[in-house]
Amino acid sequence: MTVLKIAAILLIVTGAVINYGAGYIVKRLALSQRVAVKEAHEFTGEALEEYKRMKALSMVKLVGLFTLIPGVVLIFIAFK
Repeated sequence: MTVLKIAAILLIVTGAVINYGAGYIVKRLALSQRVAVKEAHEFTGEALEEYKRMKALSMVKLVGLFTLIPGVVLIFIAFK
C-alpha cells in the first residue's frame, strides 16, 4: 500500500505541475506554432495566434488532467 500511496502522490503532483505550468510549456516548446487550425481563414492574424495559443494550452492542460486523474483514483484505493 505504501507503493500505491507514493505513486498516487507522484501522479497528482506531476499532473498539477503540468496544469500549473501549461503556459510556460506552450511558450517554451512553441506548441502554438505547431497547432493545425482548419478554420484559419475565419480569423484575423492576431485572433488566429490567440486561438492557436488557447488550443495548445487546453491540450497541455488536458494531458495534465489525464495525468492527475489516475493519481486521485489511486488515492481512493490506497486510503480505503
